[in-house]
Amino acid sequence: MSPRKHTLEETIGYQFKDRELYNQAVTHSSCFNEKRDSKRSDNEKLEFLGDAILNTVISIMLYKRFRGRDEGFLSNARSSLVKRETLTAIAKDIKLHQHMSYGNGDGTVPEESKVLSNMVEALIGALYLDSGIRNASKVIRKLFSPYFTEEKLTEKNPKNILQELSQKRWSALPRYKFPRKTRDGFAVMVFVGKDYKARGTGKSKKEAEQSAARNLLDLLAEQEEG
Repeated sequence: MSPRKHTLEETIGYQFKDRELYNQAVTHSSCFNEKRDSKRSDNEKLEFLGDAILNTVISIMLYKRFRGRDEGFLSNARSSLVKRETLTAIAKDIKLHQHMSYGNGDGTVPEESKVLSNMVEALIGALYLDSGIRNASKVIRKLFSPYFTEEKLTEKNPKNILQELSQKRWSALPRYKFPRKTRDGFAVMVFVGKDYKARGTGKSKKEAEQSAARNLLDLLAEQEEG
């Protein structure tokens, strides 16, 4: 007999009281067509709320745990914890893709897309609405504790890495321009000198800049390999 598959609620250690709220959290907007916009927005609104709750709770956790560290360390540590890659890794840790509804076809979730990270935020938003900040904080601590390592928290963000590289190689700072609103947040362009540029998107201008820096670093690495 094969072992019983744990439910998502068992994995995160929290049982939802409002089943509809839970269903909204694990149902991606791709499951609905354009004629059902009110339904499509449910998950995305939870994602918006979860992003705010996550940033607040992570900030408090870092402040309490690292009282002797400066603001620069705390800011960089928070960025490393709430970035898409970390959220995607957490989604895979809890096997979120096995419990969510995605798309109108076979339901396969693109592993490297924003879907998994966004769904973690939606789950946190729903949890907050279902039971408040205390229980939301408990689950966040449970999910993020493996990532509170010195190596992870001191990892430089893409903007810092690009800035150091740009100053060393071209004696110039990267320039971030043309922030504009998109359906999901913001889009930003980053330029280094006259020959190198990349575009990035994110829910905030800061996240879009990080994305642009990461994409330009990838482009420069590809050119070096070529």
